[in-house]
Amino acid sequence: MRVLLVGDYPPPHGGVAVHVQQLHGYLRERGVEAVVLDIGKGGRPAPDVIPVRTPTQYGKRLAGFLREGWTVHVHTSGNNPKSWMLAATAGVRARAPRVITLHSGLLPDYLAASVSRRAFARVALAGYSRVVAVSEAVREALARCGVPEDKLVVYPAFCGSQVRPGRVSPELEAARARRRPLLAMAHHPSPVYGRGLMFRALRRIADELPGVGLAVFGPGTRSEAFLQEAREHRVEALIEDLGELEHAQALALIARCDAFIRPTTHDGDAISVREALALGVPCVASDVCGRPHGTYTFRAGNPVDLAERVHHALEQGPAQVVSPDAGPVLLKLYGDLLQPTILGGGETHAAQ
Repeated sequence: MRVLLVGDYPPPHGGVAVHVQQLHGYLRERGVEAVVLDIGKGGRPAPDVIPVRTPTQYGKRLAGFLREGWTVHVHTSGNNPKSWMLAATAGVRARAPRVITLHSGLLPDYLAASVSRRAFARVALAGYSRVVAVSEAVREALARCGVPEDKLVVYPAFCGSQVRPGRVSPELEAARARRRPLLAMAHHPSPVYGRGLMFRALRRIADELPGVGLAVFGPGTRSEAFLQEAREHRVEALIEDLGELEHAQALALIARCDAFIRPTTHDGDAISVREALALGVPCVASDVCGRPHGTYTFRAGNPVDLAERVHHALEQGPAQVVSPDAGPVLLKLYGDLLQPTILGGGETHAAQ
C-alpha cells in the first residue's frame, strides 16, 4: 500500500492541515508508505512531505504518483472555487484509487448558492472512488449535487491515536496559575470563529467568576481589531494571549484548561472539539452542527446561553467519551479500494 495525501500541511495549524499531519503520522507508524503533497503555505521540511507552490509543480508531482499507482487521498474545504479546482484536478481519470475528504461546515451554503456550483461539484467528484464527508450536513449537500450515495461516507477528520500534548510552556503555566477557571478558545480573524460572541459571554461569566481568564491561541490575536473588540466588551484584562502555537502546544493548553470553548457560527466537524473530549476536558460548542456525545452545546449566536452552558460545564465536569478514530477506518478503506485492482492483476501494490 502506497498512499499520497494531498492537502495543506502545518504550519499554519488549521483543521485540514492538522488532520493531514496526523493521518500521515498514523500511516507511517503502521508501516504504510505515505507521502504528503503539501499545497499549503508552510513549506517546513518534514519526512516524506513534498511542498508544491505552483500549479505546474503540483501537476507534475500528482501525475507521477498517479502513473505509479499510488492511492491518492485529497483533503480540502469545499467552500470556495480554488478548493473545487483542486478536487477536479486530482479526480482526473486514472487507474489509481482516489479518495477525497471535504472538511468545511461552510460547504452546504456554498453549494446551495448556485446551480453551477453544484454541477461542477458533481463533475469534479466523478473520478473518486469514495467521497468522505466530515458531517451528515456535508454528506446531504453532496448528495443533493447528484453524487452517488454509494460513494459517500461520513466520518469525522479525527485521529485519536495522534492526540499527544506537548510540553507545558512557562507562559501557559503562568496563565494557569493566574486564572481560576481558565477557559480556552482557538482563534482566527474570520467572523466564523465567533470572537465577539465569546467576548460578550466572557463579560457575563466574569461578573460571577472574577478570577476567570480566557486563553486564546491562533492567528490574529495581537491585531488592532482583536484588541479593540476586547476593549469594547471590557474583557481585555481577562485575556491570556498565547499567540500562534504548534499543535502539540495547543493540545497542552487544552489539556490544562478548565473548559474548551468553540463559539463558531459554522462548523464541519471541529477536530479541536474531539481533542478536548479525548483529553478529558469539558467542551462547550455552538449547535451549528452535530457535535460529539459529551459536548455541552449552546444556541448559536446567543451569548447568554453560552455563558450559562460554560457555568454548567464547569460544575458538571467532563463526560466519559471515546471518539471514533479515522485512522483505522481510512486504512481499511484504502485496502478495500485496492482489492479489485489486486484481484484483477493490475499494477497497484497489495494492501498491507
